[in-house]
Amino acid sequence: MTSRRFGVVPAAGTGSRLRPYRAPKELIQVGYRTVDGRPLPKAAVEHVLGAMGRAGVDSAVLVLSPEKTELLRYLGSGRHLGLDLGYVCQEEPLGLPHALDLAYPFVADGTVCMGMADTVFTPDDCYARLLEFHDRHRADLSLGVFPTENPRALAPVVIEPGTHRVLAIVDKPEHPPAENTWGIAVWSPAFTRLLHDVVGSARPGQGELVLTDVFVAAVAAGLTVRALPFTDGEFFDIGTPEGVLRVRERLETEDAWRS
Repeated sequence: MTSRRFGVVPAAGTGSRLRPYRAPKELIQVGYRTVDGRPLPKAAVEHVLGAMGRAGVDSAVLVLSPEKTELLRYLGSGRHLGLDLGYVCQEEPLGLPHALDLAYPFVADGTVCMGMADTVFTPDDCYARLLEFHDRHRADLSLGVFPTENPRALAPVVIEPGTHRVLAIVDKPEHPPAENTWGIAVWSPAFTRLLHDVVGSARPGQGELVLTDVFVAAVAAGLTVRALPFTDGEFFDIGTPEGVLRVRERLETEDAWRS
């Protein structure tokens, strides 16, 4: 029996790479939706939520900081996106693993689809494909991996040919082992528990955990960690001015919003 599927979308970051821009980066317009044949602006966060909804996810948790209440006002219940949205608050900037673990009480027994609120990616059915892959491989953690021209700024994944087994994940490497990056993830309750344990055992002063650390811990613990390359996909990080311009060039043409 397939467990219930939940979305978890962290959106508690400070947006420091976009300073002096001060509004939530997750609400930057990137692309359009079509309503009654007309293009209407689409916020960055709506891309990841829409992709989850197309995969059959009907409930999602957004992790916000106290400064991000504008996202709550904008997204509301999520009904207009076909989702039931809930919100939790990360009161201190303790890193991405801690932010994700705040959703633990709500998603511990389900399958989690995770994506970042400041990224845009294709194809449109990537979560559906990754969920099918995750179930077929009986994985504990499945990474959706996209080609990128800038792996030094992201987190490339080394994948064993033929098996899809993850051999290594490196965060912002000076010498990337691959021209790709993980961009989305699906995981089982086993990984949710491991994430919870890793965050709970973190010691004050040891430095900020990054999510790659937890992925590597999953491999070391013997969890089934697999990766699905989307060789036909695209991945955009809108956390920088250059990233915003790049994704707008791709999505804000008449052909793009009509497709």
